[in-house]
Amino acid sequence: MMDIKKIDKIKAPEDWVEEALNPEKIQGISHRRNSMKKLRTAAAAVVIFLLCGTFVTVAATKSNVFQSLLENMFGKENVTEVELNPEPTKQVADVKAEKDGTIQLQENMMVVGEKESFISEYHFEGDEEKVDHVYTVVSNGLKKMTPVAFESVLDGEKCGFQYVASGNEIYAFNYTGGITEIFSYYKNGIIYGVREEKNATKGYLVEINLAEKTVKKISGGNMICNFVMSPAGSKILCNHRGDGYWSVFDIASQTEKKISQKLVNGYARTTEIEFLDENRILTYGESIFKNSTEEDSTCVVNLQTMRIEKKYSGVGLVNMKWSYRYHHKKKSLEFYEITGNQSFTIPDVKDSGDVIDVSGDYVLFGNLEEKKQAVYLIQLTNHTWKKMNIPGKLRNDMEIHLVKTQKKILITNKKRAYLVDVSSL
Repeated sequence: MMDIKKIDKIKAPEDWVEEALNPEKIQGISHRRNSMKKLRTAAAAVVIFLLCGTFVTVAATKSNVFQSLLENMFGKENVTEVELNPEPTKQVADVKAEKDGTIQLQENMMVVGEKESFISEYHFEGDEEKVDHVYTVVSNGLKKMTPVAFESVLDGEKCGFQYVASGNEIYAFNYTGGITEIFSYYKNGIIYGVREEKNATKGYLVEINLAEKTVKKISGGNMICNFVMSPAGSKILCNHRGDGYWSVFDIASQTEKKISQKLVNGYARTTEIEFLDENRILTYGESIFKNSTEEDSTCVVNLQTMRIEKKYSGVGLVNMKWSYRYHHKKKSLEFYEITGNQSFTIPDVKDSGDVIDVSGDYVLFGNLEEKKQAVYLIQLTNHTWKKMNIPGKLRNDMEIHLVKTQKKILITNKKRAYLVDVSSL
């Protein structure tokens, strides 16, 4: 949810655009499912921490009500105030402090990366986005990263980008020469991306060797698509949206195979497909009718056999696997996998709520705008949770972001910001 990449290359919410431009193409997609997606998108947009206009205290030593609240919830040893040292020699953000000892981060910053490893600061030159600085979240704040420039030649034309790397994830930006996308997975200096011709009538998947600075085509020129890469980088799902179908591209054999509409809806969004492993995906299926009642379904599709392995009733309201339901009589909140493999219940929940944010196994659930309603930080795999009773005065300006790679949450009240270690949850 928090990967602020240009989802399907449409800046407006995709389902709204699709309904407005091609209403006849989405008749096979449940209206309830689309409405649910809109709700989750809207809820996330309200509280997503993009470091927009956020004030971060520098070298503050005095405790305050906000800090004390967090320390009481999570333990003093797990709460660290974010500090941005203005000294460039320490390779952190070179930002001047205001007279009151605070730093105002600009509105042109956003969280990026498949695993949300990076924070990007950018500006626009016309309609083109240009990244100025990239940071990563560390134990005591934000560390400024040093980008590496890549440039090569393909078909006699220069092409390139800048990039930073963390773990096995790469974030590329400032594309030139027709490069339009770089996939986040890389191994042994090899990454994959997309290059389009100037008239955007042809696009190619490309293999890039960062060390040797080479770029080569690995597909035909029909790749004007939206893409989803498998976890280990062996396959790329390609959505030929104009023609209404998905295909799977095998990187090793450099071959593409069309996926039947009966297996994957040709107009399904990239957020509606999740890899279970290198050969199986989870996606929405055709509706199931039970006693004349229409129910949504989720399917496991095998990309090798091109068959549906399993079909489950219902769709996930948290992610593709997980859903939830509120039991009014018991006043409890149940989280469960739609596969039926596991579930757990949170007791004594006075009111239902919504998914505020999801990052990996961590879910933020509740309603920050409802002052009397508790907010829950939930760990799906461990079946654990933390109830956060946040006073109304504090939650008015409170924003929370889940930092997946660090097992931390970043919390701000627009005056101070804190990293909270939740790895024990």
